[in-house]
Amino acid sequence: MRLVALAFSAATAFSAASTAILPASTASAYNEARPVLAYYYAWWDPSNFSRTMFTPGQAYNSDDASIIEQHVHQAQSAGIDGFVMSWYGNGDRTDSNLARLLDTAQKTGFRATIHFETPHFWGVDDVVAQLKAFYDKRINSPAMVRYQGRPVIFFWRAGMYDNGTWNSIRNQVDPNHSAVWIADGDQFGILSGDAWDGISPYAIAWSGNPAGQLPSWAAKAAAVAPGKLWIPPVSPGCNDAAARATTCARDRADGAYYQATWDGALASNPQWAIIVSTFNEWMESTQIEPSVQYGDEYLAITRQNADQYRASTLSSNG
Repeated sequence: MRLVALAFSAATAFSAASTAILPASTASAYNEARPVLAYYYAWWDPSNFSRTMFTPGQAYNSDDASIIEQHVHQAQSAGIDGFVMSWYGNGDRTDSNLARLLDTAQKTGFRATIHFETPHFWGVDDVVAQLKAFYDKRINSPAMVRYQGRPVIFFWRAGMYDNGTWNSIRNQVDPNHSAVWIADGDQFGILSGDAWDGISPYAIAWSGNPAGQLPSWAAKAAAVAPGKLWIPPVSPGCNDAAARATTCARDRADGAYYQATWDGALASNPQWAIIVSTFNEWMESTQIEPSVQYGDEYLAITRQNADQYRASTLSSNG
């Protein structure tokens, strides 16, 4: 395994939390053909970090534009091309922070899009209205994550509605499929619906064998809809015991589990992208953002694998 074992004191980790692993000049611009993406959360307040098992160098406020800039810099230095940001709708704090993120992304060659939080909205009419608002305000940003020139949107808990309902939503919001819609979950029959252009299960850390699970999932997705996108997740582990009754407790094994998810993702032969789950979901302990406990170890592992992903792609293309 290509693990990076780094020893950090608390003071060193604090510094790592505000300093990327590579200088800004070495960060790559968005790779539209083979991007590495990461789920991103912009609803943090300093008080939230009392419910986390691990801690960043500073307990931050997501509304601080300098924090967003810091996160983009760290992500780029780790080989990440864009954030998929948890989005709670037009007028919400997350929408204001999305605007800040898109502005930063446009200046730096980074990209961003939304993780549409389906359960947050009160019903189908609200889903339609919120998506229309997003299309009106944000989707044409030059900093949007794109696939073959079309902006991409990820949906959380797509299984809340059946395919007939999603087809109706899609026809009302985007009948010409001007964007790419990605469902989440491991119920791959959803791909038979016209609303969906691909699928990306959010969570993998429940699995004790991600190196085998991810290729298995890819095969299932291809069996249902071979022409649609398969986007595998990678994750360092999980533990949400500090935030709620435990639903996930996967030990990081000093980076070995994260590496196993990368091995599985690469073996699953994604057509387009790999997504890190997550950059900064501290309550579930799935973050790769620098921490007091780990320094920037997980940024370094990400960079190693992102480079390998792109190198293997170049090789396979001759």
